[in-house]
Amino acid sequence: MWWKLLIGGILGLLVGHYVVPGYWLWVIVGLIVGYLAQLWADKQARTRQKEG
Repeated sequence: MWWKLLIGGILGLLVGHYVVPGYWLWVIVGLIVGYLAQLWADKQARTRQKEG
């Protein structure tokens, strides 16, 4: 999970460098997206376990 949050934070820094509200907003958005990606991956794993 931590690597997804890290990737989201880094992408947020990159986007914040070029897009106007600034770094902090985009870092927070990146962290939230990373967290949501982890939730989605966990849900997919649970679904596969129930099927198999």
